[in-house]
Amino acid sequence: MLSPNLVNALDMAAANGILDYDGAAFLTGTSPRYMGSPKFPVSGANLNQPMTDQMVYTNPQQKQSKNPFWKKLLFGALMVGVGIFGLKKLKLLPSLKNITNQAKNINSTTIKDGWTKVCDFFKNGFNKIFKKKPPTP
Repeated sequence: MLSPNLVNALDMAAANGILDYDGAAFLTGTSPRYMGSPKFPVSGANLNQPMTDQMVYTNPQQKQSKNPFWKKLLFGALMVGVGIFGLKKLKLLPSLKNITNQAKNINSTTIKDGWTKVCDFFKNGFNKIFKKKPPTP
């Protein structure tokens, strides 16, 4: 006879899905107390198993959205209207000739000096951190 603690533990393992049969009856060789034991007689009755897997995606051919044609047409008209409105507003910007004249008047020496200062800052910082100092005599 098995101790009640072992029987209880085996029953809890079966209830939680660790065992799929009556473990205590299997160990003692007695008839099972509930269904699921390898020795439990299973009737040949129809278990009403589904013939197809219901979780399989069955419609891979239809990949487009189901928006009707009138919605697509209305959206296209809206986008054309927004495009025309945007082009009308772009005419209020200064002309391209004014922008190119302003770009020609920029002093390039200040840009070059600023760039060299930035490069020197990072170069000096890198040298301070990673360069080995010469040993002192």
